[in-house]
Amino acid sequence: MFDITMYVKWIKKNIRIRDYFTYKIIALVYFATRLINLDKFPIFTDEGIYIRWARVAWHDANWRFISLTDGRQPLQTWLTIPFLKFFPDNLLLGGRLFAVLSGFISLIGIFALTYYLFGKRASFIAGALYVLTPFFLFYDRLALVDSMINAGFVWSLFFLILLARTLRLDVALIYGIVSGITLLAKSSAKLFLVTGVVTPILFLQKNYKIFGKKLVNFLLLFGLSIIIALVLYNVQRLSPFFHFVDEKNNTFVMTFDQFRQTPFMRFPVNIWMIPYFIFSESAYILPIFGLAGLILLYKKNWKLASYLALWILIPYMAISFFAIVVYPRYLIFIVTTLLVLAAYFLAKVKKAVFIVGAVLFLLSVSYFDYSILFAMDKIPLPPVDRWQYVEGISAGTGVKEIVDYARGRSSEKPVVILAEGNFGVVGDMLESSLRSTDKITIKGYWPLEEKNLIENQGLVKNNVVLVAFSHRTDFPGIWPITLIKKYDKPGGLSSFTLFELKPKER
Repeated sequence: MFDITMYVKWIKKNIRIRDYFTYKIIALVYFATRLINLDKFPIFTDEGIYIRWARVAWHDANWRFISLTDGRQPLQTWLTIPFLKFFPDNLLLGGRLFAVLSGFISLIGIFALTYYLFGKRASFIAGALYVLTPFFLFYDRLALVDSMINAGFVWSLFFLILLARTLRLDVALIYGIVSGITLLAKSSAKLFLVTGVVTPILFLQKNYKIFGKKLVNFLLLFGLSIIIALVLYNVQRLSPFFHFVDEKNNTFVMTFDQFRQTPFMRFPVNIWMIPYFIFSESAYILPIFGLAGLILLYKKNWKLASYLALWILIPYMAISFFAIVVYPRYLIFIVTTLLVLAAYFLAKVKKAVFIVGAVLFLLSVSYFDYSILFAMDKIPLPPVDRWQYVEGISAGTGVKEIVDYARGRSSEKPVVILAEGNFGVVGDMLESSLRSTDKITIKGYWPLEEKNLIENQGLVKNNVVLVAFSHRTDFPGIWPITLIKKYDKPGGLSSFTLFELKPKER
């Protein structure tokens, strides 16, 4: 039976005042690193989409499942709405606070998981590693769902291990609810359920009778958890757009038919790219400590070490074989597993080794973390992420300046911005940067061509009509537009170009 007083008594017995102080310091550093200049980093195109979805769902209950129109689960949309209500004139800040909250849930989960597995000292170290590791620092500051997926992973892993060790019904129920909520965040959470099947390794023993009894009980409880998770997941069937989830998944993950035909289509690239992403965005030292921790743990508890190794190996191989598209943020939960092992390593080594390790870690992350907070155009991300967030078409450098310019012009008369892109790219980024009081309307077109300019010339009489291009670089002289400014992005590889639409010639 679930008894909350039992947990309260345990906390009072094991957590001292100085421990509370340490946890609070780590939490304060977490919020400081996540909130400093939170809305200064230019908006990313996916952030624009997700914030616009939340804004639409907020104002129209009929569109609570709007994300399903693009095959995306609705949890981020739902949880972003309250933050937008608090910050209606800074939607980007509101959207990113969703990720900050998700990251804090991950932090609490890491405290709980590492304390349960390795003790208090390891939980302190794990919390500090989480706060300072660039991988988590970066994604906890973007209005993306990956921080929430990581939170779901941490708590799923915690309750799976707890379920294997206790075989309690209340734990199974909680695990099922956590898994169901995580499934409502992103399809990749299904991988957590699949990997959870190997959990019986934790109680593997030579006495097959005892093992068999525990295995049956675990599978019954695990099956119940899966049923609860799937019930929650199927809430999405209330929307007529639910079928788009599978269609969206097929653009990122190979189907089994595709895999049978070309099983090694992506493997040669993914097998080396995944470690590169993990090591580079973690500043290299953390994963090394994690692997060292795995070896050290294997010598003391081979079952737990093998189990955590499988949480790295199974997703690694599954993504290597099946993933059509891989971005570093998709691997965040693998980095979390390595972090847990790194915390164990640092908690168990001698003091001198710990000091050297701590110094190496701080040196490895210092510039990365500094650039995330204060020099965003210099963040040493791998090229694929530099292109996404800093240099490429999907990066939002120039969006704020365009909106500020339009806001200034709106004092004359209402502003209409014709945006090149009606889904993502500049259109949604501009719309998600507006205030509730702005007299600015965004009209997205894809592609944005001369005919669209001509058909909107009638608006010039009563509006200032601006034209924002994100892709096109060649602008014929016969087009009825006047250049205002070109906003180059870091690296000079792409830019936004802003024009003003001319009135019709008489």
